[in-house]
Amino acid sequence: MSDSATNPGNGELPKPPGLSPATRQATPRQRGQALWACAGIFLVTLLLVPAATVIWPNIPAFLPTYQTATIVAYLIISYLVLGHYRATKGIDLLCLGCGCLYASMMLLLQFLAIPGMFQQQSAVLGGTQTMSWLWFLWHAGLALGILMYAICQLRPPGPTLINPRHLEMLLAAVLTVAVIASLAMVTVYHDRLPIIDQNGNYRRAITLGLSPLLQLMYFVSLLILWRAVRFRSVLQVWLGVALVALLCENAITLVGGSRFSVGWYVGRCNALISATVLLTIYLREINQVYLKTVQDARILALSNAMLEVRMDQVRMDDLTGLPGRSLFLELAETLRSRSLINCQAVAVLFIDLDGFKWINDNLGHKRGDAVLVEVAAALRSLLRDIDIAARVGGDEFVVCLVAPALSIKATATAVAERIVSRVAAIGDGIGCSIGIALCQAEDLEWDLALRHADEAMYQAKRQGKSRFAVYGHALLDAVV
Repeated sequence: MSDSATNPGNGELPKPPGLSPATRQATPRQRGQALWACAGIFLVTLLLVPAATVIWPNIPAFLPTYQTATIVAYLIISYLVLGHYRATKGIDLLCLGCGCLYASMMLLLQFLAIPGMFQQQSAVLGGTQTMSWLWFLWHAGLALGILMYAICQLRPPGPTLINPRHLEMLLAAVLTVAVIASLAMVTVYHDRLPIIDQNGNYRRAITLGLSPLLQLMYFVSLLILWRAVRFRSVLQVWLGVALVALLCENAITLVGGSRFSVGWYVGRCNALISATVLLTIYLREINQVYLKTVQDARILALSNAMLEVRMDQVRMDDLTGLPGRSLFLELAETLRSRSLINCQAVAVLFIDLDGFKWINDNLGHKRGDAVLVEVAAALRSLLRDIDIAARVGGDEFVVCLVAPALSIKATATAVAERIVSRVAAIGDGIGCSIGIALCQAEDLEWDLALRHADEAMYQAKRQGKSRFAVYGHALLDAVV
């Protein structure tokens, strides 16, 4: 037997699994819970059958509470089911949603037909038979919607014969006509209706065949759902519970025979259970989807953060722990953007180690690596938190710093002087030459700035190494 996710039975687009109760497969635990719920409803109803004809006192708050809760439940269910239809375009959900919507409309009209509910000793709507006929109509509409849903499960996958948009318009028109016709039947043509309610006794619903018709529709729906899909999805499982509750409600209501009997009260409770079962499972599933969405969003955010960290780690120099060239340019551009707000200038320092090749050739690459690590540590200790240092080559480093335009040259040369002194203190004849490029933040082009700093660095080397030079009108602005 195919799952409802792969065999929607209505010829529409395949429904992605796990998005709603209509497509999510029921777990063995959910099926077990539903089976226990059915057994509980059936056994409680069966145990109360002998007392069904006993008349209880009229509880004034019971009927309006029951009616309001049932109306609200079916309205919300129809909204949720039709919402899932819009997402899946499953005709089965469209039929079920229309049935629930019709039932909620009839329940609302029935509320207006209750004598004494909104005005003294009379009803706002209809006459003495209106309330009983509306009871039959809302059950019949709901039973028809569930039956059509069940029949849709029997259809194999394939193209539909009717365009979904046209079907929506057709069912909307049918629903509108049905509501208007039902309202006219219980009001305009009220006096022509067969009598169901005889001073609170409604056993004629059996002799007229109305109640057996409802029972047959509910039972056939239950049988078809079991035969077609074996109650695979969460919706089908709990729809089965709702059908059992409706079967028990109809049965014990008619056994009670009159209003305010034990059977009548128990029947109303079963009808409310049938509505709240579907509502509860939908709200529960929506809550689970919401929690899963939040969890997935957190996992995605964590994954993105970890990915960013890994990407940054890839762009970091393994030996020194300083950023590489691409990460340096990204961080430096961020620093430049911030400096625009404060009207600051930017200095780029290009650092090349002097004597590094001699260390590698004579003291070994291990010592050379140690020197690079010490240089990186020196840069970290000398620079401010906002300054950026990076390793862009074998023994080449670059620094970006910002300061007010009037003091940018003094700031950059002071930093360069300290770097030269600190690197020289490492020993083994190591030193460094530094080229400085000064730029206005708004006119800065990184390739040009790095090239100017590189040219100034070579000028410093030509002047004797372990020096720094500032690129400008005169190539060598300052030498130490």
